[in-house]
Amino acid sequence: MQRRFMILIACFSIAFMAYGVRYTFSMLLPEMMSELNLTNAQAGLIYTSFLTLYTLTSVFVGFLIDVKGIKKVVLAFLPLLGIGTGLMSITFSDWSGAIFFGIAGIGASVCWTPLVVWVQKAYPSRRGSFLGVLQLGCNMGFGVLGLTIPLMTSYIGWRGCWAILGVISIVWLLPLAAIAHEPIIESTSTKSLLKHIKSFKIVLKDKPFWLGGLSYMLASFAIMIPMTFAKAYANLELGISAAAATALFSIMGFIGIIGALVIPILSDKIGRKPSLIICNSIMALGLAGSAIAASSFMDIALWSAIIGISYGAVWPLYAALIKDLYGWSLVGSITGLWTLLCGIGLLLSPPIGGLIADIFSSYKPTYIMGCIIALTSIALAITTKTKKT
Repeated sequence: MQRRFMILIACFSIAFMAYGVRYTFSMLLPEMMSELNLTNAQAGLIYTSFLTLYTLTSVFVGFLIDVKGIKKVVLAFLPLLGIGTGLMSITFSDWSGAIFFGIAGIGASVCWTPLVVWVQKAYPSRRGSFLGVLQLGCNMGFGVLGLTIPLMTSYIGWRGCWAILGVISIVWLLPLAAIAHEPIIESTSTKSLLKHIKSFKIVLKDKPFWLGGLSYMLASFAIMIPMTFAKAYANLELGISAAAATALFSIMGFIGIIGALVIPILSDKIGRKPSLIICNSIMALGLAGSAIAASSFMDIALWSAIIGISYGAVWPLYAALIKDLYGWSLVGSITGLWTLLCGIGLLLSPPIGGLIADIFSSYKPTYIMGCIIALTSIALAITTKTKKT
């Protein structure tokens, strides 16, 4: 029990820092743009570098943990999260920021795919429940830093914030990852990475792989609509103050804790597919309500809270679904490839959503589009055949 709890502590801590660092970029962006004379496009390039390298490396990491083991891979890549984060403190241009934050993105590639496999192996009979606990680390990461970064910035500036986060990432996370053990559930194949990839080809022809993966991609696309445009919609279209509009992110983050605990725990009892239907239906409801029934801060706060419930649950549910579809020997590889599909959804959502908003001069059609896509993800999830958990 103590050894399994140490795994949970290590994975929780890694997720906390990784997602805190990811969203810290947005929190420090105004100060960085002012000092470095960055345009919005240049700032977007820096963040895109992080997301792109994170997504692509996650695929490689997924295969590696199946053939080399989780702990070795995490310890090999995790230092890059701290190094890249710390280097952001000496950023002097858009391209240096893209390089440094890209390094952090490579390190962050071991801050989800290996963690969800690690936690599931530690708690095989209650995978959904403890993946929900892991998701708390993600939510609390940007929730806590969202409160502390503004205070830190006033004392040590944005460069000091990046430096401290980089140091903390190394001195806190690496020892925890080194102490945590790796449980063995099934004997891991000793075949080479190349042979493992060849044996994986059959999965690429499997219908449930694509139905589930595309459902994940569409759900990721839909949930990124409010995570990208909530402040702009509330401030520019609904006339809500910038400070109050910013609070919508905290609402979604902290309310997401409820979703991360309740729905994944429920999924251990009723199954992953019914739970995904519930989760993504809540997502669609929140998006539709935001577009149709929001005219004041209390309105948009309520619908954002509903969206937050689905935000907290959607990631652990899809992670647990993979083991329902396939065995332990492939769970890392498939998680990595599904992360690629998820990343495509995350990357396409902001530009497409922004284009729709520009065409109609309103964010409401963007939210409606997100609702339709969330409903489509439900249809794909329904047709995905799963084994008994």
